[in-house]
Amino acid sequence: MLEDGKISYKCVVGIIFMTIAPTAILYLPTITYKEARQDGWISVLITTLFGLLVAYAIIDLGTMYKSKTIIEYSTDIIGKVPSKILGFLYCCYFIYINAFIIREFAELLAGAFMIETPILFFIISIILPSIYGVYKGLEVIVRVNQIIFPIFMISILAIILYSLKDMDFTNIFPILDNGIQPVIIGGYRNLLWFTEVFVLAIFMPYINRPEKVRKLSFISILIIGLLGALINLSIVATFGANTKHLTYPYLSLARYVSVGFVERLDSIIMFMWIAGVYIKIVIYHYCATLAIGQWLKFKKFELLSIPIGLLLVILSYILWDSLVKLKYEVKYIVIVPFIIMQGVIPVLLFILTKIKKILFKKTKKT
Repeated sequence: MLEDGKISYKCVVGIIFMTIAPTAILYLPTITYKEARQDGWISVLITTLFGLLVAYAIIDLGTMYKSKTIIEYSTDIIGKVPSKILGFLYCCYFIYINAFIIREFAELLAGAFMIETPILFFIISIILPSIYGVYKGLEVIVRVNQIIFPIFMISILAIILYSLKDMDFTNIFPILDNGIQPVIIGGYRNLLWFTEVFVLAIFMPYINRPEKVRKLSFISILIIGLLGALINLSIVATFGANTKHLTYPYLSLARYVSVGFVERLDSIIMFMWIAGVYIKIVIYHYCATLAIGQWLKFKKFELLSIPIGLLLVILSYILWDSLVKLKYEVKYIVIVPFIIMQGVIPVLLFILTKIKKILFKKTKKT
C-alpha cells in the first residue's frame, strides 16, 4: 500500500459531503429548475437513491478487497489487460474532473467578485495548497476537513434559515404539474454530483473500520439529498421563475439575505465556499496522485502531486475559455462519461464479482 496513513471511519461523513456539496449547491438548483421547474426538489430526492446504490456497490467491493483500491482490485475482477486500461481511464478521469472543478472555482471568483483579476491567479492560488495537502498525506487532508466541514454545513443552513422570511411558498406549487418525466430528466442531470461518492473506491483501504462505512455513507448521502432538496425549495420559493436565469443561485440567495445590521452575507459564504472547494480539489488531487502511483507501480507517490498539480494548472486554464462553455459541457457533454466512470462501472464490477462468486460456489459443489 502506497499510503501509510489510516483514517477513522467517522471521517467518511465529511469526505462524502465535501466531495459532493461545494459544487452541487452552486449549479444544481438552476440546472434542475430548467428541467423540473418547481419540482426540482423531487428530482434531487430521486437521484439520492442512485447515489445510495453506487455507495453500496463501492463499499461492498472495498470491504471484499480490504487492502486495495479500484485501480488494484479491478485486476482480480476483469483481468490484467482490461484492468490496466480501466486504471488508465480512471487516472485521466481524476485529472480531468479536478481541472473542471478548479476552473469552476476560478470562474466564480473572477466573475462574481474580482473581475479584473486574471483567471490564472485563482487557479495557481488553489493548486499550490492542494499540492502541499497531497504531499502531507491523507491524514492531514482529513484533519483539515474535520475543521472545515462543520462550519461549512452550519453556514449553508444559516443562509436557508435567515432567508425564510423572504420566501413565498406558493412558488413551489402545483406539485408535478407537468408530470413525472421532467422530474426524472432533472434528476438525471443531478447524477453528475451524487455519483461522486465514487471517491470511496480510493479511500476504502485506508479507513480503520471498513465494516462501519456503509451505514455512515448512507447517512451522508441521505443528508446531502435532503439538504439539496431543501436548497432547491428555498431558492425556488425565494426567486420563483427567475431561478432559471441565475448563474449561481445559492450565492444569489446569500446576497439577498440580511441579518440585523449585516447586509449581503455573500462574502462570508464565499470564504467558506472557498474552503469547501479546496477540500474537494485536494481530495480529487489526492485520488489522481495515488491512482497514477498505483497504476505505474511506484514505491512512493507523494512527489507525483507536483507534476499532476502543474498539469491541472495547464488543463484548467486552456480547456475552457468561458463560463458559458464550462456550463454547456456540464449539461450536455461530460455528464454521460462521468456517470459511467463514477457510477456505472463500479456497479458493473460489483455485479461481476457476485456472478463470479455464484459460479465458483457451483463449480465447487460439482
